[in-house]
Amino acid sequence: MAQHVGESGESLASARAVLAARDRDLADADAELSAVVAGAYATATGAARRLEAIQEEIEAGVAQRGTGTPAEGREFARFLLARQHELVDIVTAAKADAASKAAVLQQLMVRYQ
Repeated sequence: MAQHVGESGESLASARAVLAARDRDLADADAELSAVVAGAYATATGAARRLEAIQEEIEAGVAQRGTGTPAEGREFARFLLARQHELVDIVTAAKADAASKAAVLQQLMVRYQ
């Protein structure tokens, strides 16, 4: 009987150790998930702010600039082209960030299973 109690105690201690390790792993995964979500939110809100700022610049540019002469038209076209490059940069950076975060989320899904 004492042998069964000893084996049960060892089994219980082993199970507790396994559960404690799993708990630590899940806590680490939770922290990583939290960081990924916070980073994604920061990226999205930052990109949205930049896009809104560009929109305001374009609207102000339209209101302030004349395009009556060819020189004014070329200057305005350069202004719009520069804003287009900024838009492409914002979208490209956001897509790259989203792809990297998606890869991390895929790895986290495996850890949560």
